Amino acid sequence: MRAALPRMASASAASASDSRPEPMACALRVTHVVLSMELGGLESIVLDLLREGRRAGQSVAVVCLERPGVLAEQVEAQGGRLACIHKPPGIRLEVFGRLGRLFRELRPDVVHTHQIGALFYAGPAARRAGVPVVVHTEHGKHYDHRRRTRWLGRLAARGAARFFCVSADIAAAVGAHRIAPPGKIRVVPNGIDTTRFQEENEAGAVRQSLGIPANAPVIGTVGRLSEVKRQDLLIRAFQQVRARLADAHLLLVGDGPWLGRLRELVAGLGLADSVHFAGYQAQPAPYLQAMDLFALTSQSEGMPLAVLEAWAAGLPVVATRVGGLPELVDDGRTGILVAFGDDAALARALGDLLADPATARRLGAAGRDRVEARYSLRRMADEYQRHYNELLGRGVRT
Repeated sequence: MRAALPRMASASAASASDSRPEPMACALRVTHVVLSMELGGLESIVLDLLREGRRAGQSVAVVCLERPGVLAEQVEAQGGRLACIHKPPGIRLEVFGRLGRLFRELRPDVVHTHQIGALFYAGPAARRAGVPVVVHTEHGKHYDHRRRTRWLGRLAARGAARFFCVSADIAAAVGAHRIAPPGKIRVVPNGIDTTRFQEENEAGAVRQSLGIPANAPVIGTVGRLSEVKRQDLLIRAFQQVRARLADAHLLLVGDGPWLGRLRELVAGLGLADSVHFAGYQAQPAPYLQAMDLFALTSQSEGMPLAVLEAWAAGLPVVATRVGGLPELVDDGRTGILVAFGDDAALARALGDLLADPATARRLGAAGRDRVEARYSLRRMADEYQRHYNELLGRGVRT
């Protein structure tokens, strides 16, 4: 199927009908390439980079290789252009040509890919279309178990001038598996818009809507309900917390393939009255405000936005000691780390913090200070733009 520009129209029709004024000729043109704009941290980062890029005067487009996804409408709502290749499953050689034609129409200065599959196609297509700069961001660790993935990563990485990683842990894995040479690898941590968590507190309304008593201690988490996030471990640990604090509640914000399995687990453990599924929330701030404690029990993580958002809301964090989390969370100072799969240690950490509000407040305040100092959205966007300018031979924007 032909690539589609705004509102899934054809590229040529969109060029003629788009009534938005074009940015000045000197504006930086950036095209982000992803598999889709489905729900997830990576996709949220792309939307944030789009918004910040527009603020900085960029002309921004997002190209989806497989399908638009539920967040696609937000691309256009925030002033970006949207295209979708509709690639079928498997390696499809015709995608190189489709992307090449699309890049020649968009004329980007920078193609920025997210996910190695996006770089595999977009790198060669951008080069053939004369795109000056291609960069890539690695948002997770994917190379440990599959030789084919490592081969794909090494081949794709040849097409990127810079290979960004959102944590030092991911960068170390990329280097260890020889995915990209050390001279290409850079660490650019994720960032969030902290102002969204300084708005009016809606905790009372959220609790009332979910049937959670106003004074009940609430443990919560935000994330896709999937195997990698392992919310089942949190539910099992919560059962132990309830034996210690009978009025505690658990709030899970998110949706995903494990929803049915997690609901069955809750029912089987007799926790239906105290575990609440809030579904996906585009604006999680009010739900974080309804929590007293944030937990993340993933089996693998890069630089999770969920922890940064929890800190921005002033919450103490308990997380598993995996991936980039030890790099992010200063154990005992900005949060508590526990071994993955240790239900007893997780339950103990959660229960101890709920029983010690002073320590919980101290950890939450330290986390908020850290996210405001090191992990702001503006810092992340400016760092990427600095790299764009450097690779294009432009002066660094001030």
